[in-house]
Amino acid sequence: MTGPQRILLLGGGHARPPLLKHVFALSRRGHRVTLLAPAPQIWAEAVPALLAGRIDPGIARLDAGMMAGQAGIGFIDDAVLGLDLKAGLVHRHEGEPVPFDLLSIAPDAGTRTLPGAAGHGHCFATRPLSRLLDLRAALEARFAQHPGRVVALTIAGGGVEAIGAAIAIIALAARLGGHVAITILARGRLLTGLPERAGVRLLEYLSARGAILQEMAAVARVEGHEAVLTGGDRVAFDLFVNATGRVGPAWLKTSGLNVDGDGRLRCDAKLLVGGLDHVLAVGEAVSPEGGRHPGWDTLGDNLSALVTGLVPRKAPRQRPPLFIDLGDGTALAHWAGRWTLGRPALWALRWAEGRWLL
Repeated sequence: MTGPQRILLLGGGHARPPLLKHVFALSRRGHRVTLLAPAPQIWAEAVPALLAGRIDPGIARLDAGMMAGQAGIGFIDDAVLGLDLKAGLVHRHEGEPVPFDLLSIAPDAGTRTLPGAAGHGHCFATRPLSRLLDLRAALEARFAQHPGRVVALTIAGGGVEAIGAAIAIIALAARLGGHVAITILARGRLLTGLPERAGVRLLEYLSARGAILQEMAAVARVEGHEAVLTGGDRVAFDLFVNATGRVGPAWLKTSGLNVDGDGRLRCDAKLLVGGLDHVLAVGEAVSPEGGRHPGWDTLGDNLSALVTGLVPRKAPRQRPPLFIDLGDGTALAHWAGRWTLGRPALWALRWAEGRWLL
């Protein structure tokens, strides 16, 4: 590409200080950079600290418009309705379509639906992230209104997100003097994404704190205050959390772009979408080929490469470090197939959080 470009960033995931500094440099070179996203956003990196009660919920909330203004780029407070790739237009809910020459898509993920859970006043999902703010508020209210009463919390899902949420909620209850009894219902095996020994340590930690862990116990639906399993068994709950996995937003399925079975956007190793040399994708609702990580550093570099005629680079295969705070002064850290549990992992977690929260 040559000459000034209209660079459009879709999705609030772009509202990250390092990336905004990167695109501000493109703006100073004469390119018109615009972020299109709903203004209220939640910082994903803040969610574990939020659920564990270490930070105030207000810290987890972001104003994407304010951050865009501070970075010197344009901002449109709206959500995506659809794409017209041939015309180079993004349709939105309010106002005229937005034209682009170079498009970066960071779609907000949702959680797989469970019949009976949507709209249920006592059911929460891990996506959108705002529902986890609601979950913490519901737990705090129950701890305050019924001191001494045990809150029965059921979590559907057996991945890192489900287990991490359970550990954080146990820490929250300990901080507030509340009592929570957690049941985790997994469709298959628990924590298959971690090395076996690391997964065992986390599950032992939960079991020692009274959590009930059930494998091969898929939730088929929610009826009233019960989770109904595919085999017909029922598990009663006070509060329910759907952590069964992430899916792409509905508008991606009708965009004409290639999506996987969960509606997540497919892209190549350079984060380019559908063989197009002017559409990039990144974030939690993106599935790069080869299992590569759709990292934000790669996005910033490749945006610059595309507008300056350089060759975009491939995303790394290694995912960034995973940290899980156990709430007892230690954390588990996992990176590149290795893991450690202890205070050094907690210090590394605090440093990583500080990069975003401070």
